[in-house]
Amino acid sequence: MQHHQKDNAGWAQENGYELNAETTGALSKGASSLDVFRNAASYRDHVIGIQRNRRFEILDVRFDVMRGSEAGSIWKTVALIPTTGLDLPNFDLLPRRENPGMSFLGIQGLELKLPPTAPLEERQIIDAFNKQYCLFAGGAFESMAASIKSANHQVPSLEDMTSICKPSVLKFLATAATGFIGVQDGYLTIRAPETRIITGAFSDTIMKGKERDDLLSVANNLLDALANAASEPPIRSLTLENTFRPAMLLGTIIGGVIGFCVGGFMGILLLFLSNYDYLSMNVMLALVPALAFGGVAAGSLIGKTLTRG
Repeated sequence: MQHHQKDNAGWAQENGYELNAETTGALSKGASSLDVFRNAASYRDHVIGIQRNRRFEILDVRFDVMRGSEAGSIWKTVALIPTTGLDLPNFDLLPRRENPGMSFLGIQGLELKLPPTAPLEERQIIDAFNKQYCLFAGGAFESMAASIKSANHQVPSLEDMTSICKPSVLKFLATAATGFIGVQDGYLTIRAPETRIITGAFSDTIMKGKERDDLLSVANNLLDALANAASEPPIRSLTLENTFRPAMLLGTIIGGVIGFCVGGFMGILLLFLSNYDYLSMNVMLALVPALAFGGVAAGSLIGKTLTRG
């Protein structure tokens, strides 16, 4: 992995920002405890400065991760800006394209809904937003924990989330190129977007040098949109629905495990009972894992369907 300290140092010097090559995390009061830094192992290339009259911090954060039995680490660039002057609830926005597994497991947060009789333009705005993000009121960790503890987890009212449910804000979010977005305890945090939809075992998501301006621009544009929409009326007849169902998640997992066992057993059975030459043996050897993972997909879908509701 290439270290981009030289690029970041040049960018910081050019703009009069403060650079800390080695750092212990965000300096803003209370920011180090934000969810975006949860399980962070180390930090580097910490730049502090001011853009559009807003103080910002941007740094690379290392997370230790496990993929199966393989251990590794990934670096992600994170921007942090205080939301001073804005009355915003805590929430997380997870890009769906970066979290396909969550949607498969039925973890999709809050879904914004409009009746079929709503104006076409409004329905297009909502559809575009729902396709782009999973919205979690209060934060993803907090929202899922509350749903697991109580099947009757209360969905926040539209009044509680009205600041981000304005047409201009939803339009901006539907087209913004960014990664994870979070607002927590008076801070906006944005991670660099994953540019590779299908990644390897471990993939860094780093923005270096002047690329960091792009991430800060998205953060400031979002804060501007939120500020400008303060007097904008919300979309009428909009409702919020909590799509997370713990029973459906459990059914998906159990179905996947059963499907893996059944598919794998069928593949092994075919391998030993069939008559084949060398070429067909290679085909059969490839068929065993294919059946196993096909069983996972089928079993998970069946489990999710049976527990939906």
